[in-house]
Amino acid sequence: MKLRKSLVVSTILLLLLLLASPFLAAEDRGYTHPEYLISVEELSENMDDENLVIIDVRNTAKYFLGHLPGSVQMWGDDFTDPDGWVPGLAATPEQFTATAQAKGINNDSKIVVYDDNNGLWASRLWFVFRYYGHDDVRLLEGGYDAWTDAGHNIRRLPTSVDTGNFTISDVKNDWIVDTDTVAENIDNQDFVVLDTRSESEYLGEDTNPGADRMGRVPGSVHIEWTQHLNEDNTFKTAAEIRELYEEHGITDDLDVIASLCHTAVRAAHSYLALEMIGYENVKVYDESWVGWANREDLPIETN
Repeated sequence: MKLRKSLVVSTILLLLLLLASPFLAAEDRGYTHPEYLISVEELSENMDDENLVIIDVRNTAKYFLGHLPGSVQMWGDDFTDPDGWVPGLAATPEQFTATAQAKGINNDSKIVVYDDNNGLWASRLWFVFRYYGHDDVRLLEGGYDAWTDAGHNIRRLPTSVDTGNFTISDVKNDWIVDTDTVAENIDNQDFVVLDTRSESEYLGEDTNPGADRMGRVPGSVHIEWTQHLNEDNTFKTAAEIRELYEEHGITDDLDVIASLCHTAVRAAHSYLALEMIGYENVKVYDESWVGWANREDLPIETN
C-alpha cells in the first residue's frame, strides 16, 4: 500500500513538473532556421531595442482592446493588392512600401509580427516582408495570448510613429508561382501542389467567398496547415514536421512544392514551417484556390 501511494505521489509530481516546464526553445527543436521565431521571453527582454518594430496582425477592434506595448497594427488589406485579378494577392511593391513607411518601418528595423495565437495572419505578413527583401522579421510564437498569459503588460491607445524609410530593393519573384505555372506542371511528379486548406475544402464539400468552384487541383496533396502546431500553438519539432510531410510524399528532393490555400494565407504558414526545417524547394502559389477555381479552362477534382 505504501509503495502504491509513493508511486501515485511520484507520478503526480512528475506531471506537475512537466506542466510547469517551459516549452522547448526554437533553438532546441532542430530547425535549420530557428531565427524565424521569437519567444515571449526573448521579446520581453528586448523591448528597449530602438530598432524593434512590433506589428499586431489582427483587426482594428482587437488592437484597440489591447496590444503589445509599442506595437503598430497591420491587417490583411494593408498587405494585399486591392486591384488584383483575384482576392488576396500580395500588395505591389509601391503599395507595400507606402504602408510600411506609414507604420514607421525602416530598412534597419527588427520586425516582430504576431496575431492572436496560431501565427496564421502573422506568417502571411512575415512572408510578404521577406518576399520584398526584408529578412529581419520574426514571428512571435503563441502571439498575443502567450504574451498576456505570461503576465506582460498591454496597451490600448494606438502607437504614434514617425514615417519610416522602408524601401524595396529586392523582390524574390522566384518564391511565388502562378496559375499558369501550376497548370503547366500538373503532370510533373517533381512539382507537387501542397493543399493546406481544411479537409472539407480539399474534398470539394465547402469553399470560401471568391471561388466559383469547389474541389482541388488534380493530384494535389492535402496537409492542413494546423498540423505543424502543438496544442499551445508552438511549432512542432523539425523531426515531427519532417515526418509529417515525408509520410505524404512531400520531400526536400522534389523540384517544387507549391503551397496553396484559398488566398495564400494558410499557404504562407506552411511555407514558413517547411523552410524553417530546411526545405529549399517551397514556393507560395499566391493566386491559390481562387486563382485556379476561377479559371474555367482548368480541371478540378472532388470526392
